[in-house]
Amino acid sequence: MKSSILKKAVGMITNNIGLKLLAVVISCGLWFMVDSITDPVEKKVFNNIPVEIINADLITNEGKVYEVLDGTDTVNVTAIGKSSVFDYVTRDDLKAVADMSELTFMNTVGIRVSSTRNNSELEFRTNIDNVKLAIEKMDRDQKVINVSTTGEPASGYVVGGITPSQNVVRYSGPESLINQIDHIEAVININGYSSDINTTADLKIYDAAGNEIRNNSIKLNITTVDVAVSILATKIVPLSFVVPDEPASGYVVNGEMVSVPETVVIAGRSSVLDGVSRIVVSDPALSVEDLTESKTAIVNIKKYLPTGVQFADSSFNGNVSVTVGIEQLVTKELKVPSRNFAAGFAAGNKPENLNVTLKEAKEQENYTIRISGTRAAVDAVMEESVIGVVDMDSLLQKLELPEWSAGVYQGELTFNLPDTVTLEKPYQMTVDLEEIEQEPSEEMNNNDISTNNNNE
Repeated sequence: MKSSILKKAVGMITNNIGLKLLAVVISCGLWFMVDSITDPVEKKVFNNIPVEIINADLITNEGKVYEVLDGTDTVNVTAIGKSSVFDYVTRDDLKAVADMSELTFMNTVGIRVSSTRNNSELEFRTNIDNVKLAIEKMDRDQKVINVSTTGEPASGYVVGGITPSQNVVRYSGPESLINQIDHIEAVININGYSSDINTTADLKIYDAAGNEIRNNSIKLNITTVDVAVSILATKIVPLSFVVPDEPASGYVVNGEMVSVPETVVIAGRSSVLDGVSRIVVSDPALSVEDLTESKTAIVNIKKYLPTGVQFADSSFNGNVSVTVGIEQLVTKELKVPSRNFAAGFAAGNKPENLNVTLKEAKEQENYTIRISGTRAAVDAVMEESVIGVVDMDSLLQKLELPEWSAGVYQGELTFNLPDTVTLEKPYQMTVDLEEIEQEPSEEMNNNDISTNNNNE
């Protein structure tokens, strides 16, 4: 019984077996067709995926550096997978890696792409297969930071000084790049400023031709620097020169000192410049000792600048050409009219009870004096214009007298001569002080008449 049932079942299964297998195949095919229609395979491109370099210490530990060439530090990734998978995969899920442990003798490293999501369900293809590297010896160096300015401060102002927070920068990188570095610079814009500036400036690297070097392989220990810029007021002042000694006997400095330049532009705080009207220079280079002719000397006036003052033009080194004129002295005899002499008292100090007479001026019409100086100065002195005065107040002090009384005194004449003209010798004048005789008053005369009448 059981065997007959089994035979019937086997007969039902094997009956038309070919048709039944065909139906299964058709069913599977239809299932795959429906599945591909409802969840098709897609390609999705993700551009510029950065390539992460791992195990880079295998290079750097050998004192070498590497540089990625030909833009191979990024890769375009084509991801292949079912549409449903891409619903959960984004650009941020992709990771491109180049392992330095797989570095080839051609300095290339293969790129591997993976995803943090559905990685097993995706196939990845890249536009490049390898990272290309330049590997060379690492070099280190340091340079002073050049701080420069651009623009111009406000009119009447200049840059007084530039002070960076630090003046040295250290850097490292591929030897070939380090050898190209000529200077490292920070630029400060000062245009229109009339007060101090405090700012931060970026550091830029330049080669000898002035071209900026931009390469991430060069590492600076600092990338910016704090800079303080002082802005100072300016002022034009003349130069004044003092000769420290005298020329040869019979010669004199004629006062014609010519300098090139005659004025300088100085800079400083306004409060300081207000107190500076000229720059006075007395320098050993201007010595005329024992000279009989003019001389020209180069004098550096920088050390004669007042505290807090500097040259407005930073390129001016302070050297000035100075010519000192020297001329032989000449003498001249003058006959000064005696009426040009007087005894001079300070206002209100002339004694009321004394007559003052200059004896020599009274006795002679002219008084002869001799003067000396340069030809031009001496010739300019006219006899009629010379005034001689005995300073009675000074004479009183010299004699140590409490006040004037009648008597004869000797006083020195002073003359209104130019500074460049001198007397050959001092000249004395006799001062005669006489008491003024009192005229009898009318009352006194009446008393005298009355007395006489009584006597009669």
